[in-house]
Amino acid sequence: MDRRVDIRPAEREAPPEHCGRPGVPGVPGAYGHSGLPGPSGEGRGEAYAVSAEFYDLLHARAYHRHALALAAPAAAARLGIVEVGAGTGLVTGVLIGASNVPVHAVEPSPAMRTVLLSRLHPPVGGSAGERVTVHACSALDLSLDGPADLAVCLRLVPCLPPVERRALWRVLAGLLVPGGLLFLDRPPSEIPAQPVRRGLGQVRLGMDTYHGLLTQSAEDARIRYDYSYLVCRQGRVLRHARESFLLWPLPRRELRRELAAAGLVLEDDLTQDVLRARRGA
Repeated sequence: MDRRVDIRPAEREAPPEHCGRPGVPGVPGAYGHSGLPGPSGEGRGEAYAVSAEFYDLLHARAYHRHALALAAPAAAARLGIVEVGAGTGLVTGVLIGASNVPVHAVEPSPAMRTVLLSRLHPPVGGSAGERVTVHACSALDLSLDGPADLAVCLRLVPCLPPVERRALWRVLAGLLVPGGLLFLDRPPSEIPAQPVRRGLGQVRLGMDTYHGLLTQSAEDARIRYDYSYLVCRQGRVLRHARESFLLWPLPRRELRRELAAAGLVLEDDLTQDVLRARRGA
């Protein structure tokens, strides 16, 4: 997943006094935005070194909604599917299961790719396993032998600096045949005026409870995402980890212009959260 933005290394803090018990603010039960961008250049190998452990536990529900919406387009693919930013494979498995064509999962982060590969083998197995290829590179470095008529790009676009984002559109347009479809999740269009905190839910495993919290705030004309993870046992904090990223806002009008410049036409939305674009002739 080519999430190449600035990253602030996770800092260890003194854990909070409470551990997500009922009535304690800051760790609500509802899921919030689950997009996790990542770094560029120096330190890229450390991307998701903190978050990969908690990713499937706390972000699967939002991915599941997207995956269900993409099952029908995957089933209609006749040439090939490219998933840019495959992450831990929460959507990849659906794309493979719904289709009968080669699937290319692009994920440069070693931490995320470790989970992705574990998910794809052995559970996928058989002929389905023979159709999926994992590419340990960024989308901008991707090269395919065969054509594709479907591209999926989730939790990625806001994570790219504008120059690299526009380069991504050109790469995807070059991979798709005329009439091929691109699906992406709706990027944030503006910087929050005030910090916004969203709970990522909590998951119980044995004696332990895993909590997640996302705080969005403005920083240097970008959106700072601070992820905080707690592991608790019987009301006591065992671990407290943090990872922070920066995102670029992208209004829909600007997105439409950038896509058009690359030969991609923004069409009606697939769902409220998933946008659809088509490569022109």
